[in-house]
Amino acid sequence: MTLGDYAKKYYMEESLNCAVSVLLGASDKYAIGLTKDDAKLITAFGGGMGCGDLCGCLAGAMAALGKIMLPEGVMHSPEFKELCAAFVAEFKAKWGTTMCETIKAENATEALRCGDVVKASGDMLEAFIEKNK
Repeated sequence: MTLGDYAKKYYMEESLNCAVSVLLGASDKYAIGLTKDDAKLITAFGGGMGCGDLCGCLAGAMAALGKIMLPEGVMHSPEFKELCAAFVAEFKAKWGTTMCETIKAENATEALRCGDVVKASGDMLEAFIEKNK
């Protein structure tokens, strides 16, 4: 399964929000051992922090990047900052914005809600991680 498949499964089958779904999808794909309880740290980012602001898929992806790409014990680095900026640029190029409200308006359906956005964002994150490992 792809990271996007895992994320969409959480989103559609367990009704978890977009941010949590992408983060837990990354955890499953890369065996980083996050639990649903751990994912509570990012749950407030779902739905653009509840007000349509920053896309929760992007927030979940950024949290996953920190866990996956930073070495143990390292909290930040100039290289990681550049990596984050590069992913945000790719995300923005794909969706035209980082704003939940706009992405949702242009891509959500009644049946899937943002399920396709969650899957595509998860798959984009996987490709980005593989390219930058």
